[in-house]
Amino acid sequence: MVIALTCAVDPAALGAELTDAASRAYAAYVNKARQSFLDRTGRAPALSVADRAALRQGSITVRPGGGDGILGAPESLIHHWFAAALIPGVSLDQVVSVSRAYRDYPTIFHPIVSATIVSDEGDSMRIVFRMKESAAGMSATLDMASRVAYSRPDARHAYVISNSDEIHEIKNAGEPTEQRLPVGRDSGYLWRAGAFTNFVEEDGGVYMEMETIALSRPFPTMMGWMIEPIARRIGRRSVERSVEEFRQAVLKRYAAPR
Repeated sequence: MVIALTCAVDPAALGAELTDAASRAYAAYVNKARQSFLDRTGRAPALSVADRAALRQGSITVRPGGGDGILGAPESLIHHWFAAALIPGVSLDQVVSVSRAYRDYPTIFHPIVSATIVSDEGDSMRIVFRMKESAAGMSATLDMASRVAYSRPDARHAYVISNSDEIHEIKNAGEPTEQRLPVGRDSGYLWRAGAFTNFVEEDGGVYMEMETIALSRPFPTMMGWMIEPIARRIGRRSVERSVEEFRQAVLKRYAAPR
């Protein structure tokens, strides 16, 4: 699944460096979040009665995945968001087939420019995405190599875990002077990223629950009060858009005409 970009720091104006302390804090957070996610897989969706009713009407539930969506970490920030939707009238097999159609991702997800399958070992894949995101007058282009693992506990449940191996920010993307900046020595727009997606076939369709976790540079001193609300809105909107774009792609391919 696609991993949303969540930071609202202007890449053109700022430089940053990923530290060992930030890397360790992110790894510890992701490990804990992954275990919590795995503990929930194979069960009914983690949704309230009100959430389910809203999803059946076509709504998307979005909320912080931890804290208020943005958590302070050593010399960095962790962005964690959750979104859920119901994809009606389709089967789990159909949903998983769209999830695995990585070459189609540039036509499904707005930020993805290209997706290259580096290796495919069935349930384990390595994908390189080129992503371009713009928000609040700022933009960044990234090359992100991710490892993706699929699991099918039973006929009605499937889940996907994706984690970035490395992320290169691209300077002057698409120009003759294009340059890949060293990992962790760039604007700090996105240093690490991961996504956990759970699919459950139920209620005449497939429930999709998606968590995105990302690591970025901290807000600049004296500017946090202004940038934090923007970053929170971008984070919420990014995961919501990813879920909605995926749902529409599945419905376009498989939903029966009414």
